[in-house]
Amino acid sequence: MSKTITQLHEISPEELRREIRNDIRLELQELAEKLTPKEPEIWITRQEAAEFLGVSLVTIYNWSKEGVIHPFKIGTRIRFKKSEILKVLHNSNKRASK
Repeated sequence: MSKTITQLHEISPEELRREIRNDIRLELQELAEKLTPKEPEIWITRQEAAEFLGVSLVTIYNWSKEGVIHPFKIGTRIRFKKSEILKVLHNSNKRASK
């Protein structure tokens, strides 16, 4: 078994410790972000989406066909992700303010 020698120049032991600690902190933060449980997705019906957006069911149907909102078919039922509905609202607000 051969040994490898690593030499460090122009760095003090305290600086090396500080750098190692910072790197470990960053790695732990990234790991914590990956392992943090995400909030469960909330699925809503067409009627709930229409009420939430303040539009008719016909508008929901038209927006689904045009790709404004994305419907998900689960069995024989149509559902929408509430997070996507919120994104649509947020993006439309950005466009209206321009």
